[in-house]
Amino acid sequence: MNYIFAAMIIVASVWGIVSGNVAEVCSAILQSGISTAQLMMTVAGGMVLWSGIMSIAEKSGLTDILARMVRPLLRLIMPGLKSGSDAEKYVCMNISANILGLGNAATPPGIKAMKAMAREYPDNGGKPSNEMATFALLNTASVQLIPTTVMTLRGAAGSSDPGGILPCVWITSLCALTAGLLMCGALQRENG
Repeated sequence: MNYIFAAMIIVASVWGIVSGNVAEVCSAILQSGISTAQLMMTVAGGMVLWSGIMSIAEKSGLTDILARMVRPLLRLIMPGLKSGSDAEKYVCMNISANILGLGNAATPPGIKAMKAMAREYPDNGGKPSNEMATFALLNTASVQLIPTTVMTLRGAAGSSDPGGILPCVWITSLCALTAGLLMCGALQRENG
């Protein structure tokens, strides 16, 4: 990717010089830098807000309630996950954070869940266990009730209804998760 972006910048700069539009190229570079910084601050503000809410939810016990609600479904999807283990706790916390649309807050428990599963399933010949593969899928194709990052980006772009995408997000993420789980299950059965 770095080579592609470098090539695009070089080609645009050379074309700007050749076509006599150096001033416009310089102006565009400066304006895009300013726009990028503004967008980063907007997204960072949204992330800080929702990460704070996630911290409050965790301290108030809301994530534990969500984890208890997720646990029976988790038993169906990941039957090899040991009940009451650290891995189960971190998987539930990660899924709860993802359901709330707090991807950044979901990352630390997601990493801890993978490490805990690696300790619990050490005899897998260097390959991820079925539970690790399923968790990676759950984390990647998670169903989000409130997609905070996308809503923040839409708000920053001037959308009059940043939350107007919610039904579409719910349907598409549920379809993606279902298709992924079916494929994951089929591959796990095939590979034993």
